[in-house]
Amino acid sequence: MKVCTIGISGASCSGKTTVTRILRRLLKHSVVIYQDDFFKLDSEIPIDPETQLANWDCPEAVDFHRLDETIQYVVNNKQLPEKYRSNEVNNTHDGSTLISDVALERLKESIAPLKQDDTLYLIVDGFMLYWDRDLCTHLDCKVFINASYETLKHRRESRQGYVTTEGYWIDPPGYFDKIVWPEYIKCNKHLFLGEDHSEIEHEAVQGVLVLDTDKYSIEETANAVVNKLVNTF
Repeated sequence: MKVCTIGISGASCSGKTTVTRILRRLLKHSVVIYQDDFFKLDSEIPIDPETQLANWDCPEAVDFHRLDETIQYVVNNKQLPEKYRSNEVNNTHDGSTLISDVALERLKESIAPLKQDDTLYLIVDGFMLYWDRDLCTHLDCKVFINASYETLKHRRESRQGYVTTEGYWIDPPGYFDKIVWPEYIKCNKHLFLGEDHSEIEHEAVQGVLVLDTDKYSIEETANAVVNKLVNTF
């Protein structure tokens, strides 16, 4: 059995986990690695010097080396490490359950040409996958999901909180504007064209599929990703 790796990246609350969980329902053999499972201990999360808030959205908050090692383990062993346990599966804020049975059947038809019997699909879900260049090279199929500032802010501030390595995190007031959005722009600046952060420089991440969930429905977004997989693999 061969392993094909799929990177689903993009801004916090863009819809990447929705796509990831829809793919899990569509692919015969698949496993997921969530970048959020590789946050450092709560006590090790950097403190932003200006706001004195814990900065969960900077690269220093994530153990990228361990994340990349885990990806390579799956590629070499065709399974997740025995000790890998996901906290992210306990975070249920995604829209995958909103897709209708009819839409799901259409997606199954679209994915039918994909060879699945002898392939394990490793889906890597994370908001900063293309910041780490080494990790990026280990992803065979790359997707970047985006949305406008207004949409991302509304979605993020509508969430109750996140399960962490040691507990539970709830954004303090103003956290999106003070931490989430500035770090998203900073860590992905190599991807953007212009100052409005709406267009992606495709040469920065070769072959990446960019999808805007302001423009596309859940089904349309998922279908575009499925077509990308069929054309890639």
